[in-house]
Parts: sequence; structure tokens; C-alpha cells
Amino acid sequence: MISPANMDLTQVTLFFAGSDISHSLPLMNVTRMTDLAPQYQVVSEDSSIPMIVIVGVVLALTAIAGGVTWYYRTREPEVPTSDALTMDLCRAHGLSIYHRGLIDRLATAAELPHTAEMFLSPSHFDAAVAKAKQSVRLRRHHHGWLGEIRRMLFDA
Repeated sequence: MISPANMDLTQVTLFFAGSDISHSLPLMNVTRMTDLAPQYQVVSEDSSIPMIVIVGVVLALTAIAGGVTWYYRTREPEVPTSDALTMDLCRAHGLSIYHRGLIDRLATAAELPHTAEMFLSPSHFDAAVAKAKQSVRLRRHHHGWLGEIRRMLFDA
């Protein structure tokens, strides 16, 4: 007679083979370390690299990537301005790098001796822009920038 205590997996499979529940039974095979031969009872290490080292490397790489991103987002970009006075005026009025480059390009096209002359008054600014438009073709977004620059310089 077969009792549940002395059944092995093949007997259980044959016992339930004819029924519908044979497909829904979980595997009932358990191997204990004591069931293995002595040469197979040695426990191997899970990994040759400890988990703390992996986590440390990931954190270090994340910190480096964050530092590089922070540096490039907060650094003062190089702006093609003609002199230090123009750079100081642009910083004082809060002009972006694109606005600074446009002002310098327009001052060069208008043949102004100093780019800072565009900051003197609205009439100086408008005259320089009008003269520069004769020799430099501005894109559509530059016209919007000119309005922003004029407001930032003279409507404060």
C-alpha cells in the first residue's frame, strides 16, 4: 500500500496522472544539502564582487554624472562680446547668451566703435538696429529677441 510518507515524485505523478489536478500540482521535489554527495555539499559564494562595492560604484558614477551636469548648466558660457564693458552691461541687465551674441553682431554690422553704445538710449539702440538690418539678415526669432532686449534695457 502507498502512503503519503513513503511516496516519491514519480509515484505521485503516476497516482495523479489520470486526474485533472495533475497539471495544477506544484513540483514537490526538495533537495537538502545532506542528500547530496560530500563533494557537492560545499557551498559556493554568491558573487565574486560584494554588493556594497557594486552599490558604491553606482553611487559614485551617479555623483560624477550629476556633478558634470551641474557644472555645464551653471557655468558662465563664453559669449562673443567685443569688450568687458559690454559683458558687464549684459550681466547687469540680465541678458541671456543669445541676446548678448545678437547685440554684439548687430553692433559690428552697424559699425559702432563700441558695442556698449547700444545701451545708451532707445534712440541709439534703434538707430544701430536699423543700420545693421541693412547688412545683416535677421531670422524670425531675432525680431522677437530685439523686442525683449529693448524692453529689458529701457523699460525698467
